[in-house]
This record gives sequence, structure tokens and C-alpha cells, in this order.
Amino acid sequence: MADVFRAQCKVCGKEFKLHPDQLGREVRCPYCKAICKILPQTETAREAAEALRGEVPKHRTVTTHRQVVMPRGGVRHMSVAVVWVVLIGIVAIGLVVLLVVMARRPHPTAPAPGTGAVGAAGTPGTATPRTSAVAPTVESVNLEIEKLVQGIRNGTRTYAVGTITNQTSAMIREVEVEVGILDAQEQELGRAEARVLDLKPGEKAPVVAIWEHDPSVVGVKWVPNYNTPTAPPANPPKDLVLDGEAWSLPDSGGGHDVGRVTVRVRNRGVTAVNAVEMTAVMRGADGSVVGAARDAVMATIMPGKAEEIAVRYERCPERLVGSVQVRVQAVGQ
Repeated sequence: MADVFRAQCKVCGKEFKLHPDQLGREVRCPYCKAICKILPQTETAREAAEALRGEVPKHRTVTTHRQVVMPRGGVRHMSVAVVWVVLIGIVAIGLVVLLVVMARRPHPTAPAPGTGAVGAAGTPGTATPRTSAVAPTVESVNLEIEKLVQGIRNGTRTYAVGTITNQTSAMIREVEVEVGILDAQEQELGRAEARVLDLKPGEKAPVVAIWEHDPSVVGVKWVPNYNTPTAPPANPPKDLVLDGEAWSLPDSGGGHDVGRVTVRVRNRGVTAVNAVEMTAVMRGADGSVVGAARDAVMATIMPGKAEEIAVRYERCPERLVGSVQVRVQAVGQ
């Protein structure tokens, strides 16, 4: 009778009978049905048979090697897993590339101290606060310069005209407005200045900054900025209000583009006011700036009383004026 040996399945661990001629061949476990290959750890099959009979030294053994048989469903699941691994790898690579690109991308820088956005005709400039003194945040005061009105006083004065808005819930006692006037190559020619006092919460007021210069110098661009001094005015605010609407009338002896803006001013404070500065901005029917004026008027206004004051304007044809914005403030006190 041929020798019959025993082998142990590496899958289920159970032993089963093995004929010598099955050494080195693939056999199926009669219990778990796994396919195993019987490979003796000897040089030849004959030595393996002898090893099974116990005729070889102890260091020679017969082992079975498992051959993994993947069920059909497992292949499908493995394919899905491979797809997910590939997708996750692609996403990870994309994120790394994005981070590298963002790290190399230049970041926008803030305007240099004391400067805002450059404005030109048709493109108003918006101011940023200077950093030379304690100033409110950029959002607290909105300064917008819309136009340069030139040729005033025989070409020796230019107005930088626009609006200033207090966007806080508290009064701002003083705002120093400076507008850099530039040539076509954006070289600074000079600065227009204005001083706005007692800007009430939420108030949007006209602003006219004045630049005195040689008649041969002409500015074409501007850079607005503002500053609030660390020490506001020591005197309490003066409560001046407009008593009715402002009106403009041409000057019969000064030409078609010269006239006066007049308004009635009431003093609601407890002390007399002896000098009033009036700022006036004339706008056309479309809301654009067509003229401006700013001047101080010596006028004594007692508490509870009202007086008419007027300022002269130039370079503004009366036919173009659709509305007039006016603001008054006490000065020199």
C-alpha cells in the first residue's frame, strides 16, 4: 500500500491525508476547500517524502503554502478601494499645489502712510488716515474727492472738492484734510488743505480743500488723506445750523460764471459766534460737481439768533447749478 502522509492546511488548520505523488502540486483542502501547494523545504521531492516518513534530520520539514483564491466579489471591492485611493491621492496633490501657488502669490500692500487711492477726472479718490497721529479707523471717516475746480483767483487757487462722512456714533471734533495734487506723471505738485470741525455722528458734509499755487502749475490727479489730531479743540463745539435752504445768484457785474451762495445761519449755542466759515459745493442736475466755494465771513451771531452770510464763487455758470450743498462752522474762537 502506498505511503499516506498527513499535511496541515494553513487556512483552516486541519490535517488531511496526502500521497507522495502530491508533493510539489496544488491540492484542495477537503475541509475549507482552499487550494494549497505542498512544497517541502528540501532539495527534492524524494527528500520531502523521506521527511514525511521521519527518515530525515529534524531540521528538514514539509510545509504547505497557501495560495490565495480571491472570490469574485472581492475583486470588485478591491477595485473600488483602489479607485478611492487614487481619488484621495489626486485631491491631496491638488491641495499641495494650491498651497504652493498661494504661498508664492504676492500679497496686496496697504497704501503708504499719508496717501489714499489716486483719483483723476471721473475717478474719485478715497482717503486713508495718516499714521502720524492717533486717528480713527479707515471706516470711521469716509473722505471722497470728486473733482478739481481750477482757475480760481486768476489761476492761483485750486479747489479739491468732494464729501466727508462721519461713520461713527460719536462727534469727531476735528479732521485735517490734505489732498496731494499730482501732475500727469503722478508727481506731487502741492497739497490742498481743509479743516473740518465738529462733524456730527452720521453727518455727510461737503468739503473743499484749497491749494494756492503759481498760475502756470496745473494739477490733473489727486491723492486724498486725512488726520485727526491727538489733541482736539479745547473749546466746546459751537452749535450752528442752517436756517432754511441755501441759494445761489449770479453776480451781475462779474460775468456769467461768477456769483454768490447765501444761507441763513442760526446759533443754537450759549455763546456768541463772531466768524463763520462756509463751504459750498454746487452740483448739476446729474449730481456731479460743477463749482465750489469756501471762505470765512466775519459775522456776529448771538445765541438763539440767525444771520445771513454769503460767499463768492467763480468758474461756475449759474445755468449748470441744480443744487447747492452748504456747511458752516465757527472759526477763530
